Amino acid sequence: MTGASGYIGGVIVEKLLEARHRIVALARSDASAQRLDQQGIEVLRGDLSDARSLTLAAQAADGVIHNAFDMSTGDFAASNAIDAKVAEALIEGLRGSGKPLVYTSGTGVLGDTGKTVYDEDTSIAPSGLPAVQALQMRLHIEGAVLNAGGTRGIVLRPPNVYGRGDGHAVFWMIRAAARKLGAVPYAEGAGDNLWSYVHVEDLADLFVLALEKAPGGQLFHAGAQGGLRTQDIAVALSHGMGLGGKTVALEMPALAEAIGFPPMADYWSSNSQSSSEKARRILGWEPRHVDLLGEVARTSV
Repeated sequence: MTGASGYIGGVIVEKLLEARHRIVALARSDASAQRLDQQGIEVLRGDLSDARSLTLAAQAADGVIHNAFDMSTGDFAASNAIDAKVAEALIEGLRGSGKPLVYTSGTGVLGDTGKTVYDEDTSIAPSGLPAVQALQMRLHIEGAVLNAGGTRGIVLRPPNVYGRGDGHAVFWMIRAAARKLGAVPYAEGAGDNLWSYVHVEDLADLFVLALEKAPGGQLFHAGAQGGLRTQDIAVALSHGMGLGGKTVALEMPALAEAIGFPPMADYWSSNSQSSSEKARRILGWEPRHVDLLGEVARTSV
């Protein structure tokens, strides 16, 4: 497994251990290696640039979950180029074995979904936004995994993920901006935009199901709850931060400045809806956390 010490990966590890899997995890740092070792996980020291080690580790494993994504470059396009090489190395290690490779993509590849709830067969239009264009490079990696010969390639596309601190993602950045502004920001005119979300624990359950049960060549969206309005989410975040429900609608330049990462501001001003009916039907996935607004409003951050 890659990404085992990260926000999502750490919970996947918990679920895998509960299901009595033995895990070999890639660790880049001494700190990550120590944490993993304390959990009873076999550590493979290295990083995502070592293709040979990744291939050998995949050959020795009964299956692979690739959940790491190297953002140290600060550039989505460069990070996706690294990810493509990682996927290639893992596929090479598993080729002809029939063993599973679960690849972590994301619904960011969909771009702005508008009012459409995308399923796995919905056509994806090329985006005009540079950040989304870079994310859509992952579609080629998805295809390589799904079509890898003799390998049970599976792709999961999580939407926005929350729970257990929310990781370094959408809510984390919005909360950081809200601390500076004294109110939770969203894009002017985007209050009625609609979103899908998944709690990190439900998402981790889906990874285990995909590893154990998913047929090869299958793509699954991983949203547990949809139809959530941007403004309602912002109000809930505000209550959870002790800001009394205060929100502020900002024009895009001001929103980008407040968030400090323009691609995230573009994302927060869009729609992102996806259906997980396929994962529920084929894998028997039953998300338990389906009250995002209530959970976020109760969070003390």
